[in-house]
Amino acid sequence: MTLSAFAVELAEILLPVIALFLAVLIGYGAALLRKKIEEIDNDIARQSLAAALTEAELVGIDAVRATNQVLVDELKEKSEDGKLTEDEAKEAMGIAKDYFVEHMTSGSLEILEASLGPVREWLEGFLEAKLSAEKRGVR
Repeated sequence: MTLSAFAVELAEILLPVIALFLAVLIGYGAALLRKKIEEIDNDIARQSLAAALTEAELVGIDAVRATNQVLVDELKEKSEDGKLTEDEAKEAMGIAKDYFVEHMTSGSLEILEASLGPVREWLEGFLEAKLSAEKRGVR
């Protein structure tokens, strides 16, 4: 057997092993790329949610302040005891909710709804927390 014939036989024997190795390597590379893409998607989603929550914080504080300045102060002045009635408090909350929804960007609203559910369902509790923090002077 000559050297070239031996090399051909060796190549024929090793060819399936090399092909299998390449297939495994390509599969591993594809899995690694999918994982990296998923990490990027998760990072983008995480950053988007953080930005939307930051915007919600700022707009929530603005909604509480604007409602206090315009409506609540006016209603308290008209009241004999300086306190809001239950209906006035509901009206003030409705105005704050409308302010919030009107001043949030549509993209942030979509992100918040995708993450937290319909905005109107959690918004009252969120704004009440902002009002409480505002009264205590905490931001």
